[in-house]
Amino acid sequence: MNRIASVAKMHLRDKLSWLYMPWIILLVNLIIHLIIQFSIGGKGEMYTGGITSLYVYSLVIGMVALPQTFVFALGLGVRRKDYFAGTATNFALISLGTAILLLLLSLLEGWSSGWGVGLHFFRMPYWGEGTAIGLVTRNFVLLLHLYFFGFAISSVQRRYGWFGMIVFSGVVSAVISVLVISLSYYQLWDSLYQWIVGITVSEWAGWLFALMVVYALASYTMLRKAAV
Repeated sequence: MNRIASVAKMHLRDKLSWLYMPWIILLVNLIIHLIIQFSIGGKGEMYTGGITSLYVYSLVIGMVALPQTFVFALGLGVRRKDYFAGTATNFALISLGTAILLLLLSLLEGWSSGWGVGLHFFRMPYWGEGTAIGLVTRNFVLLLHLYFFGFAISSVQRRYGWFGMIVFSGVVSAVISVLVISLSYYQLWDSLYQWIVGITVSEWAGWLFALMVVYALASYTMLRKAAV
């Protein structure tokens, strides 16, 4: 347990990347949108996707966490399973803390009528609806999913090298191309759209959680045999 906690603390020594930078980016994004909305007199309601910068950053930090710490941790005698468990613990703690802060900011945004200018930055339609517990849970799952998605991509490179990464990217691109061509050929885009809009946010969260488990298992399997 101490080794797992040590790995989690090792990640958090880089406070700028894990704790400060995502919120700095989000704050700058919020200020820009506030200036835009204020400059037009706050007329009407403005919905923005600026919060997606936080989600994109989570994916990126999940990708860079492995190459920055894996070899170093193993060089200190940390076992691979402890490294994985400690990294997963760090992902979970950061995701939970971020989800709670997003809830508080969304409540503040609602109480202030969109920061006084009708700006909807944290209270997104569809995804941000429902109870407070539901919102925290969904954001927790989404962030954890993105961290592990990025971590799984890095695990492919660590296990199979850049050649394996190229092959993996080629296979993914080929599968996506086949799906797009098939949907166009059989004229299934409308059916796909109807299926997507019929999925509830809770169902989306369930699918994301299931995929996250797949990413986590795949990452652990690859790291057990990855070269140092």
